[in-house]
Amino acid sequence: MELLSFLIVGVGVGLLGSLLGIGGGIVIVPLLVFYCGYEPQAAIGTSVLVVLLNAISGTLGYMRKRQVCLDAALKFALATVPGAFLGSYAAEYLQGRLFYFLFGFFFIFVAYNMFTKANKNKKAATQDNAATQAPENYNWQLGVACSVGVGFLASILGIGGGIIHVPFMAYVLKFPVHVAIATSTCILAVSSLAGVISHGFLGHIMWLVGLCIGAGAFIGAQIGVQIAQRLQASYLLKFSSVLVFLTGLKFLLSSF
Repeated sequence: MELLSFLIVGVGVGLLGSLLGIGGGIVIVPLLVFYCGYEPQAAIGTSVLVVLLNAISGTLGYMRKRQVCLDAALKFALATVPGAFLGSYAAEYLQGRLFYFLFGFFFIFVAYNMFTKANKNKKAATQDNAATQAPENYNWQLGVACSVGVGFLASILGIGGGIIHVPFMAYVLKFPVHVAIATSTCILAVSSLAGVISHGFLGHIMWLVGLCIGAGAFIGAQIGVQIAQRLQASYLLKFSSVLVFLTGLKFLLSSF
């Protein structure tokens, strides 16, 4: 019965993850820590496994719709790999209040940044909804530099790097939001694979739990891809920012 519950949760996680391009880790880690009572390292490692399965499914769906910018996805994904390996080892030192504080502070900062930019760019985001192509000339060097840090944060927190990549590509590199979400999902598939390998080696992954949630996430991601095409880009970013803020607030309060 418990495994069935994890499977159902996974469907919801996969839907949100592919819908927003964030991998679903912002749901998995709080769930495993607060409601299942798992240690942070186990929650993080298991979350990375779920993010991998979710990202693979979402990538397949977005590639069928030709919304992934393969050039950016390849460059940025490779840049996340070194950081992902380092992050999995750094996770060994995340204990107790430090884990809660870092997780909470980071999430609240990102949520604020996403929400304010979504408001300031509401008109542009609405127009962007119809765009389906990445800009021909974008600052890929800046994107690669950002991706190294994204890989580290994604692995150390088990959240998937889309929480940074999506707003970064949309508002710094000027990608259409839907293309940024699709490309971010593809990047997650590579970076989370590196994280799974290193977390697995360190014994951080609860494989049965992770595979059950991941199986549901694989299904939910396909649903999320379909829904994403019907929603306005600005609404996607605002919804994402609210979800991220509430999760961060929960962790931050738990650090005191």
